[in-house]
Parts: sequence; C-alpha cells; structure tokens
Amino acid sequence: MSRLRLPNLTRLAPQREAPPTAVQAVTILLSRRQFLKALGAAAVVAAAPWTRVERTWAAARGRFFTSQERRTVDALVDTILPPDADPGAMALGATRYIEGMLTTFDHHVPRIYAGGPFSGRQPFIDYERGVPAHRRPKNSFKHFVPLTRLQELNWRWQIQGTAGLSAADRALVAPLDAQLGGPLPGLREVYRNGLSSLDAFSRTQAGGAFVDLDAATRMKIVNAALASFPVLARRDRNFIALVARHAIEGVCSAPEYGGNNRTRGWKMLGLEGDSQPLGYALYSRRDDAYHELADRPLSTPNPDEIDGPKPLSADGDKVEQFIVATAGALGDAC
Repeated sequence: MSRLRLPNLTRLAPQREAPPTAVQAVTILLSRRQFLKALGAAAVVAAAPWTRVERTWAAARGRFFTSQERRTVDALVDTILPPDADPGAMALGATRYIEGMLTTFDHHVPRIYAGGPFSGRQPFIDYERGVPAHRRPKNSFKHFVPLTRLQELNWRWQIQGTAGLSAADRALVAPLDAQLGGPLPGLREVYRNGLSSLDAFSRTQAGGAFVDLDAATRMKIVNAALASFPVLARRDRNFIALVARHAIEGVCSAPEYGGNNRTRGWKMLGLEGDSQPLGYALYSRRDDAYHELADRPLSTPNPDEIDGPKPLSADGDKVEQFIVATAGALGDAC
C-alpha cells in the first residue's frame, strides 16, 4: 500500500449535463414533492444564469453540488486520499459525506447525530452457549436523533452561516458574531466559493480546470493552494485544509453519515468499527462463564500483538498525524 498523500501541513472538464425538462423530470423524480420542485427548477431555466440553474436543479434533487462542483470535489478528495491498492476517498464516499453534511437540514430530522444503540453490523449473543447468535439487531444508527433548539441553532449557524438564519436567530447570535470578528460564513458558502477559487487557481497555475489535470499536477496545485489560500474567517484554516478534514471524517465515520462505503475506510485503517451487541466477552448460561473471542481476547494480548502493540498502517499513522495537527478547531470548523 502506498503512503497516504495528504497535503503538506507545514508550510475532465466533462461536458455539462443539460438540465432536464419538465417531461424528463416526470421520469426521473417520482414523488409529488420532488416533481413540483423539478417544475420550479425548469421554470427558471430561461431567465437564470447557467450556474444558478444547475444549483436550483441540484437542490430539487436533494443535492447541493452542481455536476461540475461534484466532479471537482471528487478529484480533490481523491488527491487528498488517492486510490492505490485500497480505494481512494471518492470511492469511500467522502463526497457523499460532505454533501450530506451541507444538505442535512433538507431532512425532516437533520442527519447530525446517528441513533443507537446498535447498527446491525454485529449479531446478538447466544447466551445459552456463549457464541455469536444468528440474529442481528435492526440498524438504529440510521434513525437520527432530533436536535435540541440550541443544537439546531448552532448547526444551522455553522452550515448556513449567519446570513442563512432567520431574523430572530440572527439576533441571538449577533453578540457572538460581534465578539468573534463578524458574521460567520456558512459551510455551504465556503464550499461554493472554495471550489470556484480552486478551479480559477488551477487554470492560472496549470492552464486547465482542476478535474482536467493529471494526478501529479493536481497534487502540486493542492499543495500550492494549501500554502497560499487565505485562512477562512472564523475557521482557523483555509479551504483545502477544511476539505481534507471533512474527507478524513467521511472515510472514518460510521457509514450512516454517508461515507466509509461498506466500512472499507475502517478496514483500510485496521479498525474494527462498532462492536456491540456482540462485544468481546460472551456469557454462557450452560457453563456459567464468559467465553473470549479467539482473535480478540480480553485476558491476554491479541494473537497478532504478543510481541507488542500492532503498529498502525502507514495510512493509519498519517491520518492520526493529521487529526492531531488539526484537532484544535473542532468546535468551529465542523
């Protein structure tokens, strides 16, 4: 496995897809609500600039990125975590994770805090014999927990920015905005502007759109942008570092958040993921004793760690270094 090539922290323009007509929308979008949204999108085609039309159509389909923006994000996250023997960040769902975060308030219950206690990835215990049972719990991770009033305000503020809040909520955050240096730009605005700036920078430095560049040139552009892009207001890092953080979150988080496709991100890093309700010590009524798992005992080191702790993979070590280097801004750089 080649080393994870995160940007240095120390220092395809494919043809655009034509917007579907109202008739095409009937075929693509089946629900009445989506169909009405699609009609609204089609109605503005003649009057609005193309980029605005693409954004309106993306929103009608429950998305945030236009097709060009999505391709740019795909290329960017795959430059941060490129594919080799393992899949890259795009295949692991990083873009989907990011878009899910930016559209979280499009859902009846915002997809911020996954439920629990079980995901269904591990079975119940057969308590009679002290072995894994055939039955698994339902996935309650996919049922997200409703936010409290203050949680919703904070997350709307982070994602939609001060300008995206209601007048009443803007009044609530106004004292904090005044103390912290002005209105907070939302992550949606940050991504719109950041992707546009990256493409413009790429055209200036390399003569083409970011998605048109080969992998080596993309890496040079990303490192140059990381070194030269300004720090985002109120976020303690610039756009490239922010996307890098979100890509790592997408690869390493529970799959219910949109990334970590088929838990391959965990497997790449050697992580087991959630272990309950099975756990590591399985009680048996028959013997009135706990049975340990042979490959993950509790009373002794794991079989592959007899001579010492198993080291992280090169990718895992790089991710750990990245998390440590960027951990200081978790509260306001979500």
